[in-house]
Amino acid sequence: MKAATNAKNAPQAAAAQLQVGRAYEALRRYDEAVPHFAAALRYHVRTRNAYKAASVRYALGSAQFSQGDTGKARETYLLALKSFTVLQNLAGVAQGYELLGHLYTSEAKWPQALKSHEQALVTWQKAGNEYQTVVAMNNMAHVHRQQRHYSRALYHLQRAYRKALEYQDSACTGQTLTSIGQVYQAMNNQEVAMGFYTQALTNLPPTTAPGYVADLLHSLATAHDSIGNHEQASAYLQQALPLARKARALGRVSSIYQSLSNLYQRDNRYSLSLEALRHYADLQDSVFAEQRSAQVAELQTRYETEKKEREIQLLTKDRQIQASQLRRQQLLRNVLLTGTVVLIALAIILYRSRRRHRRLNGLLQQQNVDIQAQRDELGRLNRTKSTLFSVISHDLRSPLGSLYSMLSLLNMGALPPERLAVHSERLSRMLDTTLSLLDNLLNWSAAQMGGEATRPEPVYLDEIVEETLSLLLSDAERKGIHLLNHVQEPVVVHADLNMIRLVLRNLVANAIKFTPAAGTVTVAAQPLGTMWEITVTDSGTGIAAADREKIFGQGGPHTTLGTAREKGTGLGLLLCKDFVERNGGKLSFESEVGQGSTFRFTLPAATQILAISRNTSVAAG
Repeated sequence: MKAATNAKNAPQAAAAQLQVGRAYEALRRYDEAVPHFAAALRYHVRTRNAYKAASVRYALGSAQFSQGDTGKARETYLLALKSFTVLQNLAGVAQGYELLGHLYTSEAKWPQALKSHEQALVTWQKAGNEYQTVVAMNNMAHVHRQQRHYSRALYHLQRAYRKALEYQDSACTGQTLTSIGQVYQAMNNQEVAMGFYTQALTNLPPTTAPGYVADLLHSLATAHDSIGNHEQASAYLQQALPLARKARALGRVSSIYQSLSNLYQRDNRYSLSLEALRHYADLQDSVFAEQRSAQVAELQTRYETEKKEREIQLLTKDRQIQASQLRRQQLLRNVLLTGTVVLIALAIILYRSRRRHRRLNGLLQQQNVDIQAQRDELGRLNRTKSTLFSVISHDLRSPLGSLYSMLSLLNMGALPPERLAVHSERLSRMLDTTLSLLDNLLNWSAAQMGGEATRPEPVYLDEIVEETLSLLLSDAERKGIHLLNHVQEPVVVHADLNMIRLVLRNLVANAIKFTPAAGTVTVAAQPLGTMWEITVTDSGTGIAAADREKIFGQGGPHTTLGTAREKGTGLGLLLCKDFVERNGGKLSFESEVGQGSTFRFTLPAATQILAISRNTSVAAG
C-alpha cells in the first residue's frame, strides 16, 4: 500500500496499484481490489500504454465478475478485447474470448459461451499456444456438460486429451482426464468415471493446487461410495481433508466432513459419523458468514450500479433541457434574420437549377450503367449456353452411344450372357451418372436463367440428412464406405426444401466419390448464433491446392475422376454454392491431401416451427 501511495512516477505507481489489487483479490476482498485496479488503469491510460491498459482491464473485469456485476465485467472485457485486436496481440485476444466464455457460462447463455470459447480456441491455435489450446477444448466440453450434451462434451475432451499427450503436459493431461471422469459420473457410469479419476491422479504434477486435488479425491470417493465400496471412499475422503485445509477452502472442508458423516452413518459407525458431523456444524458457521459477506458485497455492488444509472438519467434530462434552450435561441435568431429571405430565394433558384442538371446527368449515367449491365447479362447467358451445349455434346453422347452399341449387339444376338452381365452393370452405372448429370444440369440451367425461385419454409434438417444417406447408401456399400449421421437431434432451418435436398445429395455423393474403400463419410450439425452449420466430412483423397480455386466453377465447370474412376460434370458444387447463398447461408470447405475434406454450409435457424407432423413436412417436398 505504501509503494502504491509513494511511487514517484506513473509506471511505478501503476505497478504498485496492480500488485495491491491482486493481493486483495487473492484474499477475495473484491470490493477493495476494484479501486486499485481502476487506479492502475488510469495511470496506463494517462501514459497511453495501450497494452498494459488492456491487461489491467482484464484484471478489473475479473474482480467485477467476482463481485457479481456481470454487466460491468462484460463491458470491461469487451474494451480490453478491442484494444488487443487493434494491437494484433493474439494472446490478449484469445484471453478476452476465454473470459467472455466464462461470463456467458455463468449466465447460462450457452450459444454465446460456445461461440466465445470456439473463438478462443481458434485464436490460441493461431498463436501456437498448445497448453491454452487444450484449456479451450476443456472449456467447450464444460459448456456442453452443463447442457447435458455428454456426447459432444466427450468429443471435445477426447480432442483435448490427444493434444495434451502430444504436448506432453502432465497438468493438462490430468485436468482433461478429470473432466472426462466428471462427464461419465454425470452419466451415472461410476466405474468408467473412477478409471479416469485414477488416471488423472497419476498424471497430475506435484505442483497442482491442493484444492484441485482435494476436489478430485472427493469425486473419486463419491464414485466408490455409489458402487458400495465404502472403505475406499472413506480413504479418499481422509486424503482430501488435509489438502482442502491447505487450500484454506472452508466450503470444501465442510463438504468433505458432510460426506464422511453420511458414509459412516450408512456403515453404522455412529461415533465417527457424529464426530464428522460436529466438524461440519462448526465449519458451517464460517461458511455461512463467508457466503453472507459475498451476498452483502453483491448487494452493495448492485446498489452502486443502480445509483449510477439514476445519475445518468438525471444527466440525460439536463442535456434535454439544454437542447430545448438552444432550440429557442435558434428560433430567435431565425426571426432576426428574416431580412435575408431574398438572398435565400435566389440561392434556392440556383440550387434547383444545378440539381436539375445533376439529375439529368445522373439519368444519363444510370442509362449507361443499365446498358452495360444488359451487355454483361447477355454475355453471361451466352457463356451459360456454350457450357450447356458443351456438357450435352461431350458427357451425354458417350453413355447414349454405349447404349446404342449394346442394343445393336443384342439385336444381332452376338453378345454372350457373361459379357451381357458385365456390360449391363457397366451401362447401369453409366446411366446413373447420366441421370445425376441431367439433374444437376437442369437445376444449374434453371438457376442461371433466373427461373429457380427460392421458397423458404421451416425444414427438419435431421430428416433430410437421414433421407439423403438412405438414398446414397447403395453407392456407399458398393465401395465399402461407412456413412455416419451425427444429426440425431431435431434441427429446424428456414430454407427451400428442394434446394437443400439437392445440396446435401451433391455434397454426400461427392464425398462418396472421392473416398476409397473402408473410408467414412460423416454428416454433422451445430448451432452458430442464429444459424445452423452443417458439415459433410470424408476420409478421402482430399483436394489438391491447385484445384481448390476451380471447384466452385470460377473458370468454368471443373471435374475430377473419383477413387473408382467415377465421372462428374463439374456443376454440382457450383450449384450447391448458388443454392446455399440463395437461402442466406455460406458454403466453404477445408481439405488436406490424403486426409480428406470437410464441406460446411450455414442456414438460418427457423424462429417458428409449424404445428404439423414432421413426416408430412418432408413428404410435401
